[in-house]
Amino acid sequence: MKFSDIDFSSIANMMNNLSDEQKENLNSMAQDMMDKVQTEPEEEISFYEYLHIDEKDYKELPGQVLDYIEAASDMEQFYEDDENADVSAAALYYAKAVLVMEREYHFPIFKNVLQVPNMTIPATTTIQSYWNALTDENIHRLADEYFGSSDQWVKEKQLLQTVMICLNRAEYDVIHAQDLQVLKKALIDEQGLLQIAALQ
Repeated sequence: MKFSDIDFSSIANMMNNLSDEQKENLNSMAQDMMDKVQTEPEEEISFYEYLHIDEKDYKELPGQVLDYIEAASDMEQFYEDDENADVSAAALYYAKAVLVMEREYHFPIFKNVLQVPNMTIPATTTIQSYWNALTDENIHRLADEYFGSSDQWVKEKQLLQTVMICLNRAEYDVIHAQDLQVLKKALIDEQGLLQIAALQ
């Protein structure tokens, strides 16, 4: 049936012949039908739920770090139905979270204990600044000074390398969902972010 085939005059006559109670019932039925076809808004879940992490484990981290984790989670959720989507933005937010963590927890150690050249203020440091500083000699020195164990610092250096690889891919290539999982595994599943805070 075409729109032009509808006899609106007949419909109007039919409506006029209905009692007030019948009209009310018809209006009520129509409203119920409209309510049912309206798309219900999706229930939002927190990034803690999405990442399967405990909020209390992360509550002491800097607020900016949590904001970046949430932004990364939002980006990933937005593209989760498209396995070919470029989720470089999510990787970038995770990298920003790592950099804030390094500046917050490890900059003082690298500056005052290791006396790393050119490490004068946190804002000028990069992920690579911290990776470069973790030479074998400096790792042993940190362990000797009781700032964690050598194994912990080696693991952190590996974490930073993973982040740098993702940053390079984000800049010059594409990061797909499966690539992002590698970074998430290191930061979230293996608690890489929490280990940065603990290693001081």
